[in-house]
Amino acid sequence: MVKEKQSERLDNFLQAVEAAQKVQDDIMKYGLEAAHLYCDDVDGDWLETWGEDEDGQQSFV
Repeated sequence: MVKEKQSERLDNFLQAVEAAQKVQDDIMKYGLEAAHLYCDDVDGDWLETWGEDEDGQQSFV
């Protein structure tokens, strides 16, 4: 039981790290406008739906 909880916590931590790295990569790639989009929808499903509306290249300019 303890190992299961530790494994679950580790999985949650790894998912959080991956999400943070994606945010960082998007900000580096698209600039501060990407950061603004993340902040605007902080409580939404932006992480799950990020990139779904892309039709090739995305531009924040």
